[in-house]
Amino acid sequence: MFTEWESNRIWYVDKPYRKLGLTHTQRMVVVKLEDDLLMVISPIELTTHCQLELSKLGTVKYIVSPTPSYHQHLSEWWLGYSKAYFFASHALIEKRTDLNFDGALSRQTPKQWQGQILQTSIGSDDTPNKMVFCDPISRTLLISDNLIAVQPELPLGQKLATLAQGVKYELSLPYWDRRQYKNKTMLRASIQEIMTWPFDRMISSNGLKIEKNAKDAFYQAFWWAFQ
Repeated sequence: MFTEWESNRIWYVDKPYRKLGLTHTQRMVVVKLEDDLLMVISPIELTTHCQLELSKLGTVKYIVSPTPSYHQHLSEWWLGYSKAYFFASHALIEKRTDLNFDGALSRQTPKQWQGQILQTSIGSDDTPNKMVFCDPISRTLLISDNLIAVQPELPLGQKLATLAQGVKYELSLPYWDRRQYKNKTMLRASIQEIMTWPFDRMISSNGLKIEKNAKDAFYQAFWWAFQ
């Protein structure tokens, strides 16, 4: 169930879900921080097996929802890990008023994982809706569902949805999302910041992964912003 991405540092779990009649992938990422504290990004359904696997890795301390897209199972995690800290994007906090969050994600890294994980948003204001992280130890960029591409391991439905948006095998920002970026100066600044981070691999909450040359692929997804 848990796939180890980086030895004793990062794991992920892929779970299928249905969207507009098509099967897509949601990926939960687990990062082991100092003192065996676990940072869970984009939590999936909390099963007994999932809890047992997590207990073998460390102590669940931070549950992070970097995009409004994946929140269906947050109530289960809130009940199962009431002592953990819950962080989410502003849009999700406004949507899930039934839950108490410990902090809203922004371009400023929370003190809880400051110095261990890098954090920002892509070309957004002080209340961004989709976050980007970087783990310097594994040299991995962790994104939410910002970008799309057709990759072999993705479900057929997700591949078809990606092709319908005019995207094939190159990592790309969906056309509709591209139109939302009105301030290209801010967008370029955020891309340039991310390009200074120490990463050459990438995994995403929507099931994408790049095992080498991820920095080049990431930049190519935003080349148009520098024209």
